[in-house]
Amino acid sequence: MKDNTMPTLNALDPTPEQIKEFLSHEKAGEPVFMLNLLKFKDRATYKDGEDISGREAYGRYAKGFAKINGDQTETIFGGNANAFLIGEGQGEWDAVAIVKYDSAQAMFDAVSSDAYRKIHKHRRAGLAGQLLISCDNEKVF
Repeated sequence: MKDNTMPTLNALDPTPEQIKEFLSHEKAGEPVFMLNLLKFKDRATYKDGEDISGREAYGRYAKGFAKINGDQTETIFGGNANAFLIGEGQGEWDAVAIVKYDSAQAMFDAVSSDAYRKIHKHRRAGLAGQLLISCDNEKVF
């Protein structure tokens, strides 16, 4: 019997190849729904040594992101990852979010601004890694 398991890799940043694919995808000009699977550090890793949870640090990032990009993005869903009903990987992710952007370029611009760079430290301090998957709204079901 063939093994159908697929390896996943939580990461903090995209590779140059991933950025190129994301921005040149055939549906890149349409609304993009970014599926975020998030894994938090137990304790945040701030350079100044501030001792808070990774979840709390990421919360600071999320609040800052909403403040600077709230008119350009829409959080469709955000919640805790609780229990697996199908598949394996319990504990791989702590939270899930779906955020809508007008296009791939709009999403890329949102994470490339000077204002974003100021809040990014909270993301890096709080996240152990994530999967960030670009989805369309094709209504396949």
